[in-house]
Amino acid sequence: MTRNKAIIKPNKPIIIKAPLGCMIRLNKNQIDYGNLKSRKELKGFREQTNRHITIVGGKPSIKIKEALNKFSLAERKKKLVELKTLLKNLEWQYIQKEIYFISEKSYFGNPKVLEHRKSYIRLIKMPNIDIFYRRLNALLKTHIPTQFPHITLFTKGEHPDRTYFGIPMNSKTAFKKFHPKKIKS
Repeated sequence: MTRNKAIIKPNKPIIIKAPLGCMIRLNKNQIDYGNLKSRKELKGFREQTNRHITIVGGKPSIKIKEALNKFSLAERKKKLVELKTLLKNLEWQYIQKEIYFISEKSYFGNPKVLEHRKSYIRLIKMPNIDIFYRRLNALLKTHIPTQFPHITLFTKGEHPDRTYFGIPMNSKTAFKKFHPKKIKS
């Protein structure tokens, strides 16, 4: 069995509070880079050192915060405890799938600066992320789409701060919008 077909059981999710967000940190040995590191096209790319899988981030985290704000303070606290318990109790295992190259020119939050960013990402299959979002939506009475599970491997960009080289990608629709190119690995 090849490594990218193995089931990986990472650490438990880390909850980030501002606004409600959550990620799973990964060790380098939990990621299969295939033959990507030996490719000439990687010149100028930076290996992602903050290795993680985003469970809740970007627009979904904003929608969760908006939904929580509709409840009383006591109800909000109770629902946050339920969300944290759900995150903690689910098995967050995944199977690594294909590697893709994506490229995007956008304003990325600053309407005055057009940037070009590029990334290599590995798609993953993570069944419990769908369960989490079904339960989240039932709990908050929302319709927040499931976060698109992937691991960013390498990034390249034009922003002066290298931590801003990633491409925000919260959904499968957003992923397809980037016209991803599958990489043989």
